[in-house]
Amino acid sequence: MKYNMNILNKTLDNSLHVILIQKPDYVKSLFMLGVPAGGFDVVQKNQDEIVKHSSGCAHFLEHQMFRLNQRDVTQDFAKMQAQTNAFTSYTETAYYFQTTSDIEKPLALLLDFVENLDIDQQSVEKEKGIILSEYNMYEQNPEQRLLMNTWRALYHKHPLKIDILGNKDDISNMTPETLTQFYQMNYDPSRLTLVGVTGKDINKIMDFVIEHQKGVASKIQGDIARIMPEEPKEVVLKESIEYMDITMPYVCVAYKLNPVDTIMDAMRLDIALQMRMDSLFGPLNPEYQTWMDEQIISQVAFAECDFNVDHGYVIFVAQTYKVQEFIDLVDILVKKIKEPIDPSIYHALSTKMISQNIRSLDSFDSLAIEMMRAHFENYDYLKSLELVKEMDPSVIEDLCSHLDFSYRSIIEILPNESKSSK
Repeated sequence: MKYNMNILNKTLDNSLHVILIQKPDYVKSLFMLGVPAGGFDVVQKNQDEIVKHSSGCAHFLEHQMFRLNQRDVTQDFAKMQAQTNAFTSYTETAYYFQTTSDIEKPLALLLDFVENLDIDQQSVEKEKGIILSEYNMYEQNPEQRLLMNTWRALYHKHPLKIDILGNKDDISNMTPETLTQFYQMNYDPSRLTLVGVTGKDINKIMDFVIEHQKGVASKIQGDIARIMPEEPKEVVLKESIEYMDITMPYVCVAYKLNPVDTIMDAMRLDIALQMRMDSLFGPLNPEYQTWMDEQIISQVAFAECDFNVDHGYVIFVAQTYKVQEFIDLVDILVKKIKEPIDPSIYHALSTKMISQNIRSLDSFDSLAIEMMRAHFENYDYLKSLELVKEMDPSVIEDLCSHLDFSYRSIIEILPNESKSSK
């Protein structure tokens, strides 16, 4: 029983995939039902048919899904002593509940409301105002605005440049027909994955799910594929400046990198490069406190990378009055990325990452999300946790040595008062 968990995997007759994880001695249970359709799914292919969806379809539908038989199911979950929620990312949408009580009734309700669409013109119109308010709230958040401007500066065609919420026109023009088409292409048992994390008997739970799904048939013929546009290597904008009602500027130095061939290669490169960046742009670097003291960086300062088969990027972000000094600092740090990592810093970062991985297994929602995502991406999540143990200073140096930092964008959010000085 690795990591003190029992895991049961099964694909049912209707093609719903079920992953049940028993964590002995836990009272809490969490069940998550997800679909591999999110903000990236603007263009999809089903056999020979290409379908273009409105941007924001996945997120809008998530808001609409908590209805069954003209009722708001959140109230029903509450009566069952279960808390429910949902999220939409770029690559998936998921609905979940957690409870310390009985699980059969809320689990049946979760399956029922996700597998049955209940929308009408009135509910769609009502939701438009809610989502547009959410959109405006993000627009007024300088950190959110900085990141959104970053993706728009880096990407010509990749849907990263489109907000998960969609653009305002698509939100305003959303129709029940548009959402129904998206639902029918994606919310089929053959596309859904159910993940349960519980202390209860997972064999009994599996029997319950099998029985519940006997009357639910798959209606999709063939596989649904996400179609990604061909993306140029070059950035859209080398510099982007926007003004907001803020006091201290925000700046992002972003690099557009090549995608990788496989998801496992992406995870290896993510780990190696994140370690290298943390060694340079983190508290383990003796110079970090000096940058704080000199106010080149503030409490809002981070560096992160993300690689997949369709994109790759590195970003350095800070809130600082010394924008140019921060940009100059990042230039220096990026040149050092390909240099060997200090072995003592590597050891500290490796130990920290391994500990974080182990602790994450005790977070029910994090474990469910990662197991679901691993199934969608076709890799073994528990094996992926071991990738950090494959690292050493020479492996990190080798993986980082092939990176091309030629394509850079500088994105700034500046105070309104600084307009006159530009």
